[in-house]
Amino acid sequence: MTYDIPKFTVRRAVEISSITSIHYFEFDDSFVDTPESHEPWELVYVDRGACEILAGEETLPLSQGEMYFHKPYERHMLKTVRGIAPNIFIIVFSSDSPAMQYFEGKKLAASMTAKQHIAAIIHEASSTFELPFNDPRMAELKLKETGALWAGEQSVLLRLELMLIEIIRDNRYYSESPKRFYPKDIVSDDFALSVIRLMEERIYGQLTMDDLSRELSFGKTYISRKFRRACGSSVIDYYNMMKINEAKRLVREGRYNFFEISERLMFSNSHYFSTLFKKHTGMTPTQYKRSIKND
Repeated sequence: MTYDIPKFTVRRAVEISSITSIHYFEFDDSFVDTPESHEPWELVYVDRGACEILAGEETLPLSQGEMYFHKPYERHMLKTVRGIAPNIFIIVFSSDSPAMQYFEGKKLAASMTAKQHIAAIIHEASSTFELPFNDPRMAELKLKETGALWAGEQSVLLRLELMLIEIIRDNRYYSESPKRFYPKDIVSDDFALSVIRLMEERIYGQLTMDDLSRELSFGKTYISRKFRRACGSSVIDYYNMMKINEAKRLVREGRYNFFEISERLMFSNSHYFSTLFKKHTGMTPTQYKRSIKND
């Protein structure tokens, strides 16, 4: 005997039909783009530093942690600010969903969840597509010929859709949302995010496992285990990686020499700074500075 099983049709409130390009730029402080307009949406997010954007006829400042959505056919451009070398994420995508009207003319502060989504998109995209370093001319996405992450392109699209849905929900654009209860795994991620927030606050200082234990009121072993499970890295390695990313930004700004950067970020000595820099970037500080100038 066969049965007709009723099917539930899933309504796609936010649906992305295609992704045109994905960029993660490490600009110096003299970059100026040329004005353009196009059919897809364009999301600009400042991961580090600050910049200015043109949106229609208006010039807007974007600070660290802020994002802006350029609507279809909006005239736009980006330029950096003297003395600030920003890290900027840009993704260009197409969507005809009516819910996208929410983002028109919106400058938003990214929540920790949105930042987590963006970090995941960058990781998935860089492991899936050929993304040339600092190349604003890249006009289309191409899969890696070898070693592309399985289902990476779908993962990028789904993460972007989910991030857009959560932003709209958080701002209660359509209705008041009931209080959400997160499963245990998500709470564990939030614990890791609380560790990362402390790292960000002390990027120019020092942070030990004893400090984290006092701040979070948990044992060092518990913190280490929870953090590694969520982030795939030890607490110290992740903290050092954040410091090196900030060091790269300071190198691009050009206001300090390598010794001064090492001192500002409170590395024990300049040799240790250089060793960690090469570990995380594959280049010495000198090689990195030369590569930026060549670009």
